[in-house]
Amino acid sequence: MSHTEEKYYIGIGASAGGLESLERFFKTMPNDTGLTFIIIQHLSPDFESHMDDLLRRYTSMNIHVAEDMMATEPNSVYLIPPRKNLSIYHGTLHLSEQTERKHLNLPIDLFFKSLAEDQGRNSIGVILSGTGSDGTLGVRALKDADGMVIAEDETTAKFDGMPRSAISTGLIDYILPPDDMAEEIINYVTHPADPVNRSLQTSDGKSMLSRINRIMRSHSKIDFDNYKETTMIRRINRRVKLNRLQTLEEYAEHLSNSEKERNILQQELFIGVTGFFRDKEAFDSLTENVLPKLDYNKEALRIWSAGCSTGEEVYSLAILLCEYMEKNNLQTGLKIFATDIDDKALETAGNGVYPESLMADVPPELVAKYFIKEEEGYRIANSIRKMVVFAKHNLVNDPPFSRLDLLVCRNLFIYLKSETQQYILNKFYYSLLKNGYLFLGTSETLGDLTKAYRSIDNKWKIYKPREDYRPDHPSGISLYSDKGPEIEKNTQPAKSVAQNVNLENVLQKAVSSISPPSIIIDGNDQIVHVINDMSDYLRPQPGKFSNNFNTNMSRELSLFVNNILRRLKAERTHVRLNNIMNGAGEETSLSLSGHIIEMKYQFFYFISFIEATEVKVKNSEEVDVSDQMKERVRYLESELQLAREGLQATVEELETSNEELQTSNEELTASNEELQSTNEELQSVNEEIYTVNNEYQEKIEELKKANNDLNNLLNNTEIGALYLDEMLCIRRITPLMKEVSNIRDEDIGRPISHISVMSEYPEVVDDVYEVLDSLIKKEKEIEDNKGRHWFVHIRPYRTEYNSVNGIIVTLVEITNLKKERSKVMETKEKFEQVLEISNMGWWEFNGRADHFDVSPSFLQNCGYGKEDFPTTLNEVSRYFKTNDIKTAFEKMLSGKKKSINLFASYQCEDGSFIPVHFLGRVLEKDHDEDPLRIGGTIIDISNYMKQGD
Repeated sequence: MSHTEEKYYIGIGASAGGLESLERFFKTMPNDTGLTFIIIQHLSPDFESHMDDLLRRYTSMNIHVAEDMMATEPNSVYLIPPRKNLSIYHGTLHLSEQTERKHLNLPIDLFFKSLAEDQGRNSIGVILSGTGSDGTLGVRALKDADGMVIAEDETTAKFDGMPRSAISTGLIDYILPPDDMAEEIINYVTHPADPVNRSLQTSDGKSMLSRINRIMRSHSKIDFDNYKETTMIRRINRRVKLNRLQTLEEYAEHLSNSEKERNILQQELFIGVTGFFRDKEAFDSLTENVLPKLDYNKEALRIWSAGCSTGEEVYSLAILLCEYMEKNNLQTGLKIFATDIDDKALETAGNGVYPESLMADVPPELVAKYFIKEEEGYRIANSIRKMVVFAKHNLVNDPPFSRLDLLVCRNLFIYLKSETQQYILNKFYYSLLKNGYLFLGTSETLGDLTKAYRSIDNKWKIYKPREDYRPDHPSGISLYSDKGPEIEKNTQPAKSVAQNVNLENVLQKAVSSISPPSIIIDGNDQIVHVINDMSDYLRPQPGKFSNNFNTNMSRELSLFVNNILRRLKAERTHVRLNNIMNGAGEETSLSLSGHIIEMKYQFFYFISFIEATEVKVKNSEEVDVSDQMKERVRYLESELQLAREGLQATVEELETSNEELQTSNEELTASNEELQSTNEELQSVNEEIYTVNNEYQEKIEELKKANNDLNNLLNNTEIGALYLDEMLCIRRITPLMKEVSNIRDEDIGRPISHISVMSEYPEVVDDVYEVLDSLIKKEKEIEDNKGRHWFVHIRPYRTEYNSVNGIIVTLVEITNLKKERSKVMETKEKFEQVLEISNMGWWEFNGRADHFDVSPSFLQNCGYGKEDFPTTLNEVSRYFKTNDIKTAFEKMLSGKKKSINLFASYQCEDGSFIPVHFLGRVLEKDHDEDPLRIGGTIIDISNYMKQGD
């Protein structure tokens, strides 16, 4: 009986240590689930796998080694063959040769990706014991296709590399020992296929979906109303099935009560499908059509990767740009901003450490150049990491970056509603320079904004903004923000001023009342506080915001603020600069006043901006702008000269060191590439050897059991055995043989000819040589010095291929048999004597063989020898004067007569006749109960006849 109407496929990835996990998995998996199992292992190309034989002990499902174009069936298990990669298309298996390359082959990732594409939500991935990180990319693909993924618990896996790498993605549905996986899989596949869509058919179901959106918005501060409803439904449907719930209402209730479930659903909705150099042809197009047209003469290129996920794509961009600039001998800075809404993904991207499987799509020379091998995987080089700034950013609510040369946003719009896409694309239009470029994913389109961008590569979605376009802001976008005005309500009657007023607020109000517009600057030139309206003096610049005062005011004004700061730091006393420039009002001039404040061993600088028609203050001075600028220039020139001298000395030292380091680096790079390639090959070989070793271990266990069975058989049946190899050296001996012969354990390995084997059987060595030469067995009975009789059997020792590989000598004690045989012979002799004395004989006839036999003693009394007397019924009947004998025999054989009791005359050898009494009955019947063998006695009644006369 099948448990499920839908057809589910289960891909199982296993490597080193996976045999034991597979055995535990199938031991608890029923044989009639209707599921199809496909096992992908890291197999050695040089050894034949026995996995099918080993698994048959734990499951009665049909087990097949996969073949190309093999159709799959339910309740069946399919195994990947050595030296092949396996994929699936429309339920049919396809094999391909493993390519010879420096990178590790990743058969689990390849199959999981094809399974996700082919079966979608009906795909299930299982990651069992193994080293490395194969399967990690496949897990992402399965989750993106709404499949289910299970990983083995690290505590039960012999090698936890593969399970740990899969678990680190945060996408695993269940982490279980292999014994517990069957129950969860069956629960999943037997659950109703689409409970959410059934719930949405009602108005209550739609309100429940809105409730779920509200719960998630409150939890994550993100409005998922901007997501496509189909995306939300698919993700929620998975969670309903995994939690074994029936309706959307049940799930909404569960979601509201479980923070863990809210975190899981949020992570499910954030699934980002990414990778290094994903869609290689798209990056090739970027290199050909975009990179040559960027302005490398500017101070730095500004690039924004929106929705960067775990960072593989933004690092790919950085590497691509570095390679291009190095190849074309270009010099410019790179400012790459990478943003995402997922904190966990940003943390992974910031760490810059990726499992080994993700390196499959990175050329080996780039891996050696831009990555550092670590125990956890590969870490991005610090030179690349420094180029990228990661930040949390909501594309809908937060302002975009500006003045961009390149904006990359791939595979994000496919999850968003159409109006949200248009809203974001409007923002992107304003973010790009007129010579900037927009790079989207292959499944994404511009929609109504095709008129805003000019296509550079329509296939790989590379665009350039049109200068004459003026976008509108679309309506219907949910702009949710968790930042709102905080209004304090005092419902208690005032008792006193001191109890209801915050003293800090009073002090701040007092400072604002008596001070002109002012700023407080720390020792790092950062603005930490603003007093009163500074809008006439502070002017933030476009781009990323900074608290540095230099970037927030005009160049002329910052010159005087720098001057007053320098004097405050040097003189540590109040400084004032009068009439430095025209004020914001008519006929007013601007003066600066500076004070130094020390708090907890830190210095802060209080700078006031004073506008007046005439300023005359003690301890102040009139400022000549020209003098101030000259003084500032002299100061900067002196500082620059010192820096130049120090830099020159450093450059000279570095040039010498750099030449040496360059040579060493080239050698180390070459060595590192060779070592890396060797290490990966060794790791692959190690996994394959471990798999082969496991299979051999199983075979060894079987051989041990067989050996124990054989030893028990030989010991308990009291058979002596001597095993000789092809050189007739002693290979093995049983305890009974040691008791009968002169051979001991220490003689193992010695030639048989060097030992006096048995004094009672001195020719045994000659007989062994004779059997080895002729290959004809030899049998003999011997008697030992204790009076025991033995049956000796010498025969060739043959292998499973019937080749001779030595001699085996066996001894079976027949002492009791000899005694019983003697008794039988003695009884037989007495019986023959009795028959002879009584003038009696026995007879027997086999009807099927037509063979008649008579006791020799009776024949002898009639003058016949045993060889002279006929054996067929027709011939024997001629020796009787009557035909009644033959007729009686025929009736008995046909079943018409049960016995014979006849008197007849029997002809002797001399021609005379003697009267006989013929008695007989059925001795044996065949399977049809027809008589087969009859027999009885024949009595010479001559003496009785004479006595009667």
